Amino acid sequence: MKSFLINSIIILITIFLVSCQKNLTARHTLEEVLPHVENFINQDVTHESTLPLFEGTTISYEINDQMIDDLKTFDRPIYDQFMDIEVIIYARDDTFKIVDQIYVLSAYSPKHNYEIHLNGVDFENIQKETFSQTLISLYQNDSQLFESLGNIRGRGNSNWFTYDKKSYRISFDQDIDMMGLKPHHDYLLIGMAADKSLMRDVLAHQLAKMLSLEITQDTRYISLYINGDYQGLYALIEDRTYIKSNEDPLTFALELDHRIDWEPSDDLFIRVDGAPYAIKRSANLDSQTLDTIEMYLENVLNDLRNGIIHPDIDLKNWATYMIIQELFKNVDAWGLSVFMYRESNLLKFGPVWDFDFALGNADYVGDDYYNPEGFFLAFDPRMSWFFTIIELDAFQDMFKKEMLYYYNEILPQFITLIEVLGISLIPYAEENFERWNDFNTYLWPNPMFMVEFESFADHILWNKTFIYERSIWYRDAMFRSPFI
Repeated sequence: MKSFLINSIIILITIFLVSCQKNLTARHTLEEVLPHVENFINQDVTHESTLPLFEGTTISYEINDQMIDDLKTFDRPIYDQFMDIEVIIYARDDTFKIVDQIYVLSAYSPKHNYEIHLNGVDFENIQKETFSQTLISLYQNDSQLFESLGNIRGRGNSNWFTYDKKSYRISFDQDIDMMGLKPHHDYLLIGMAADKSLMRDVLAHQLAKMLSLEITQDTRYISLYINGDYQGLYALIEDRTYIKSNEDPLTFALELDHRIDWEPSDDLFIRVDGAPYAIKRSANLDSQTLDTIEMYLENVLNDLRNGIIHPDIDLKNWATYMIIQELFKNVDAWGLSVFMYRESNLLKFGPVWDFDFALGNADYVGDDYYNPEGFFLAFDPRMSWFFTIIELDAFQDMFKKEMLYYYNEILPQFITLIEVLGISLIPYAEENFERWNDFNTYLWPNPMFMVEFESFADHILWNKTFIYERSIWYRDAMFRSPFI
C-alpha cells in the first residue's frame, strides 16, 4: 500500500512538472487561445474543419478517448452524432481543461453544405455522349474551396430521356482532392429524380461499407448550380473502380448489362449463359482474351450446376453482395449494373450500383414487390450465379452466417443511420422539391401510394420500416429447415 502511494505521488509530480514546462514555454495566453477552441467546439465538424493550433503553445485534443492531432486522419462516424471531446490548453498564464461534446458529421452528410457550380456551359445543349468544357467550382457555406476547368456530359440511359432533372458526369484532367475524398478525376452527379427519398443509392453504398464489401464507392450530397441557377440536391459518387492488368488475361472487370441487347453499341462484351457482360477493364482486349474470359466464366457456372464451388469463388464476398441486393430488393440486380471482377485469383462482385429502383420503388414488378418478406433475387433464374450457388450447402452456410452477422451487429446502426440521414435531409429535400415541384407527381416507376405520401418524412419511414421488417423476415428465414 505504501509503495502504491509513493508511486502515485511520483506520477502526479511528474505530470505537474511536465505541465509547468509546457506553460513556461507557451507563447500564447489563455485569452488568445480559448475563443478559437470554443468556436471549434460549437460548430459542426466538417471535412474542412481544422483543429485550432497555435505555434509554440501546446493544446491536446481527445475525441471519444482517441488522441487527435489532425482531423484528416480522424475516422468519421457512420452517421452524424455527438462525440465526447476533451481539450487541455497549456497557455502561458494557465492550464485550462474543457470537457464537452462536439457534433461530428459523417463523410456523406448533407449538412456539409457543399455546392458545385458549373459555369460557362451551354446548359440547354449538354449531350449524353459528348463532353462540354465548364468551369467547376466547389463551395461550402458561401466560401469557395476549389475551382478548375473540367468537363460535363449527360449520364444515364432511360433516365436521361425520362426525367427533367438530369444526371451528369463531370471530369477533370487530373486527380482532384476535395470534400474528404481520395483524389479522383471522374465523378457522377446522380439526380435521384425518381427516388423521392433522395437516399436509396447512398444507403446502399453505406451498407456496403458497413459490411466491408471489398470495392465501395464514396458519396457526397451536393447542391448543384449551373450558370448560377439551382438544379436541386444531387448525390456525387466516385466513378466505379475497375480492376486493371496487362499481365493476366483472367484479371478482369465486367458489368452484367442487358441493355446491350436493347440498345446495340460498339462496346466490347461477352456472353455467359446467354447474358451480355460489358468489358470494364479495357477497351483494347483482343478476341482471344475475350474468349478466354468467357470460357473461364462458363466453366465456373457449369461447376456450380454440378454442385462444385470453383476454388476462385470468394464465398464471403458473394454472400455479402447478395445480402445487400436482397435486403433492398434491387430491381436492377436481375440484369443491370451488376459488377463482377477477378483479382488475385479470386472471383468477386462489387461495387453495388444503381439502387434508385429498390426498397419498393418500382410499379412494374407486381404487388409482392412491396412486401418486405420473401426471397427476391436468390431463386430467380435471371441471375444465374446466385440461382445456382444458393442451392449448395457451403454457400447457404456462408449466407446464413453473414446474414446473422448483419442482423446482430449492423442492423441497429443501419436503422439509426436511416433516421439520422432522413432528418438531416429534410431542409435540402424541401428546397429540391420546391425547385422541381414534383413531390406528388408520378415519375416512372413510382408506385402510386408513394406518389400520394404527404411528406418527405413518409419516405424516410417507408425505407426504415421496409429494411427493418425485411431484416426480421430474413433472420427468421435463416433458422428454417430447409433453408429454401
